[in-house]
Amino acid sequence: MGEHNRTDTRIDALLARLNGLVGADADALRTEIEWLIGRYRRLDRNLNKISRMSDRLQAEIMQLNDKLRDASITDPLTGLMNRRGAHDALQIETKAAQASQSPGFFLILIDIDFFKVVNDTHGHDVGDEVLVNFSARLTSAMRETDLIARWGGEEFLILLRETNLADAMSLLEGFHENLRSRPVKTAIGPLTVTASSGLCQYHPRDDGYDGTVYRADQALYVAKESGRDQWLLAEDPPQD
Repeated sequence: MGEHNRTDTRIDALLARLNGLVGADADALRTEIEWLIGRYRRLDRNLNKISRMSDRLQAEIMQLNDKLRDASITDPLTGLMNRRGAHDALQIETKAAQASQSPGFFLILIDIDFFKVVNDTHGHDVGDEVLVNFSARLTSAMRETDLIARWGGEEFLILLRETNLADAMSLLEGFHENLRSRPVKTAIGPLTVTASSGLCQYHPRDDGYDGTVYRADQALYVAKESGRDQWLLAEDPPQD
């Protein structure tokens, strides 16, 4: 029994005794009861304060945990999801596809062409401006349902949900055309930036999403080796 209940029980017992008493004994008992009631009320107020503080602290802890979680999956420079967050999303999307809860998904791996030259020629601050601008362009070009992540360095991953090949190709080609036609604004002036991409559809024969990422990466590699400033569609996984 808690302190609260013990105090209630004692007050009730004393009140029952008080009903059968008169004179000095009744006055002494009444004094004790009044003291107990005062103590009880102070205790009740303190418990309410502690309860409110506990609720507030729990809410603050939950908010802090959410912020820490967001920080752990967010790229601080671009504000996009980072590689860790992308892995979590890919795992969820793959499980849904394997359970036939979705028709599968498309992946794009996209890499800024000659980004090292930008850093070496103009410095890392300008390189960061290019990355931020490039990220904003990607976000504007894709749909709200698509996930865009900074996969690492100057490489980005795009997860296209609930789409078909024609729409995926159209989105990617539109982004490349936009990138070619509009230089990136930087502190040293506009810079012409291009990119190379590999487009790949998840397939049940893939070894989870790792297989899909691998095929997208292979298509990206061929796009860069064959001239850059282009995108290529990945080959289907081999038959068992």
